[in-house]
Order: sequence, then C-alpha cells, then structure tokens
Amino acid sequence: MSGYLQGRAVHIDHHLSNVALNYRPAGFIADRLFPTVPVAKQSDTYVIFEQADLFRKENTVRARGGEANKIHTRVSSAGYYCKNYALKADVTLEDRANADPLFVRQFEEGRVMRLQDGLFLDWELRLANLLSSPANVGSSAAVGSAWTDYSLSDPLGDIFRAVDNVEISTGYRPNRVLFSGNAWRHFRRNGKVIDKATNPHVTGGGVYPSARQIEELLEMQVLVGNAWQNSAQEGLGMNLSQIWNDHVLVYYAPDQPSMESPSFGYNFRWTAPEVPNLLVERHPYDTRRKCAEVEIGYYQDEVVTAKPLGFLVMAVTSSTL
Repeated sequence: MSGYLQGRAVHIDHHLSNVALNYRPAGFIADRLFPTVPVAKQSDTYVIFEQADLFRKENTVRARGGEANKIHTRVSSAGYYCKNYALKADVTLEDRANADPLFVRQFEEGRVMRLQDGLFLDWELRLANLLSSPANVGSSAAVGSAWTDYSLSDPLGDIFRAVDNVEISTGYRPNRVLFSGNAWRHFRRNGKVIDKATNPHVTGGGVYPSARQIEELLEMQVLVGNAWQNSAQEGLGMNLSQIWNDHVLVYYAPDQPSMESPSFGYNFRWTAPEVPNLLVERHPYDTRRKCAEVEIGYYQDEVVTAKPLGFLVMAVTSSTL
C-alpha cells in the first residue's frame, strides 16, 4: 500500500472512469433529454437558420448555358457558455487501511458513484427548472380536467393537441414526450389510455401500459422523470420532493446532435484536450491530510435553441379548469 500512497502524480484513472461512464443513477434522465454537441470553445455562438428560407420552394431549373440559381439563407446567432461543474471526494489512509484488500476497489468505485450521483442531481435540477417555465417553450396550456379525474380527463387528447400545435406551427412533429413521475402514474392509469395502448378491442380490458406501448401509441420517445431530491439543509431532517413537477413537455429533437440541425434544445459540452469530461481524476496523496482525492467534472451549458419546437402541457394533475 505504501507504494500507492507515495508520490503518485495526478492522472486520469481509466478503471474508475469506466465505472463512471457505465453507471447511470436511478431515475435521472438529464443526459437523455437533449442531444449533446461537442464544442471546441468554452463560450461561442451557434447559428440559427431562418426556417422560412429552409422551407421555401426554390427554382431549381437551370437555363441552358446558364449558372445554377443561387439560394439565400438568412441566419442569426446566439451564444452559450459552458460552466465548470465538478465534485470530489477523499480517499483517506484510514479508510483504505481498514478495508479488506478485496474491497478496496469497491470502496473507490463507491466514491465515484457518489460523485456521479451528485453531478447528475444538479444537472437534473437545472433542466427541470429550465423546462418547467412557459417562457422557454413556443406554447403552453393547462388541461381541461386534471388527470387525477379518470372519468373526465383526456390525457391522450391533451398530448395530441400539443403535438398538433407544434407540427402545424413549425412543420416538425414532436418526437419526444417528457412526463414527470406523478404525471406518468396518472396517465397510464387512465382508462382511455389503457384501452388505446394495451387492448384496443376491449373497453376496460387491459392492464397498465408500459413505456414501450405508449411509445408505439404516440409514435414518440417516452421519458419519465422519476428523480427525487432532499430539499432540506444539511443537518436537518430529510424533506423529499420530486424534481419534476406535474407538467408534460412534448418537443422535437434529432437523434444525432448537430449544430446545424434544428432541435428544441442542446447540451453544449466543451471537449477540448485536457478539459475534464466526466472522467475520473485521481489527485496525489496529501501527507498532511493523509488522503488522496478523486474528482469528476465537466464543462456544459444546456440551452433551449428553438422554443417553437416545444409545447408545455401544464398542471396535468392539479388543474382546476
């Protein structure tokens, strides 16, 4: 053990990095909401194309002996700034010395998973705050009847109206729907949803539908935000609350990230050489504190890049309209 503790330089620990990259904290979906675009600069601008130009029919006929017709596309730009998010944990001499050799690696992996949990929780909260505001979508509306009322509410109708709104106003059909955990529970317990998704030939004859069945019914990717947070200050009793409120978001985002493809939102991730990118850094052993440190960090900005491609169905479990 002494060889490990003395004079070890700062480096990327590949084994622990693999643990971090392969580990997904339960209930978190932040990394699946927006495509992640690698960027070369911490701050820069991205291009916004004028959709009217992209959807306008061009004259493609070229006269004999003439040149091809030139198209003109208007563009604007907006900016991003990738903040540095990072956490670290101690690997103390006492903990390593007391651990059985068989469990030393598991002990360090546990530290890494705890760091990953903390980073994902913060990422989840940032996106929940961003995507719960009507100011960050093209349109929003409350439901006519709360989804807790299984006889009067029409969850499928509420979602399809949102989908139609985005498609009619932009030409893009939303391909993703984000439910809060509470919204999802009431959605899949509604008799109209059960009948359509699980057994369309027998009224009331089906079971609660799965996410896969709802994806087939809606022709959209289903995302359910089931993460929880403790909102109490350190040292006080735990106060658990769901991170995602009772809204439902429908939106369009491409499967493959590209700064030239329209998307409701993008994660801009700074990926220049030597810049931390969710890999585990092991810091040297500190003889004064009798511990080493493991750290995980990344630089990122989550941006709504095309508001019209999103519609927020609000207060689905608490509407009083």
